[in-house]
Amino acid sequence: MVGTTERGTALVDVLAALGLSAVLVAMAVPVVGGTLDREHVIVGSHYLAATIQRARLEALKRASAVAVRIEMLDGRAAVQLFADGNGNGVLQRDIDRRIDSPLAGVDWLDTHGRDVSVRINQPITDIAGSAALNPGDDPLRIGNTALVSFSPLGSSSSGTVYVAARRGPQMAIRIYGATGRVRVLTFDAQARQWRP
Repeated sequence: MVGTTERGTALVDVLAALGLSAVLVAMAVPVVGGTLDREHVIVGSHYLAATIQRARLEALKRASAVAVRIEMLDGRAAVQLFADGNGNGVLQRDIDRRIDSPLAGVDWLDTHGRDVSVRINQPITDIAGSAALNPGDDPLRIGNTALVSFSPLGSSSSGTVYVAARRGPQMAIRIYGATGRVRVLTFDAQARQWRP
């Protein structure tokens, strides 16, 4: 009789421990998932910012205009560097005619951060002003082009590239034209402000 009671108590203890473990796992999965989304977006944003900075260094090194083309293909962000081939800056029509040549092959942003693309994933405030931006709005705010161009002196076209995964934090890469400086910022949804 003593052995049966001990087995029953042990089984109840095991079931209670399993139940508690299931509750802890259920609580931890969203936290871990949210942390992974955040890390993917951070890595993807910093990779794209580094690519833009690389274009500036290439322009200074070559004493010629260099641009980063950021375009959406099938929902994915394709990134590629191009060098000016005829002295009039990097232009899409010259890329199409193969006058402005690529410096490297196409790179995909989501290979550096899973599910990360050039997108707006939540209602935000535009960095350049007080206008509100919403999911689905154009995430490339660099004029009417997909090119971030740098002159031989290192200055650039000004603008913002918004980067995010489908969920998680909204980030932005801000390019300052006169200096060619590049900053990565994160949107604080509670304060409705952009932070470094």
